[in-house]
Amino acid sequence: MLGSLGQARADAGYSIILTAKTHDGVPSHEASAEFGCSDQIYAVITGNGLAKSRHLLEAVWRDPRGKDREHTRYPFVVRHDQERIWVWLKLHRPPEAALVQFMNPSAGMDEFVGEWRVKVLVDGRLIEQKKFNVVC
Repeated sequence: MLGSLGQARADAGYSIILTAKTHDGVPSHEASAEFGCSDQIYAVITGNGLAKSRHLLEAVWRDPRGKDREHTRYPFVVRHDQERIWVWLKLHRPPEAALVQFMNPSAGMDEFVGEWRVKVLVDGRLIEQKKFNVVC
């Protein structure tokens, strides 16, 4: 149980990037808008001026067909003037496609190819929606 959540301050500033690159297990500051089917895709949120309390980050990942594929809920506590947190999406090949993967690397991944959207909310308030492409 989280207890009471803080409110996302109207004057709080956010920047959001998408990346698949990491350094020592931490997502890079290098943004990208195109990812491969086997990438782990990070939405990296940097918040400035957040109330120093508990908050809830949500990310809704929507596929090219308009289907919500993943809904990430991440409670966090702000302790500093600037916080950097991230959530990620990893696409998984259907088990039956794994057998032919060596002949066709994109086998079973067709439904993931195209333009995706990730909607980022803090304390229920929409912060930003980002578009990105998945290619195989």
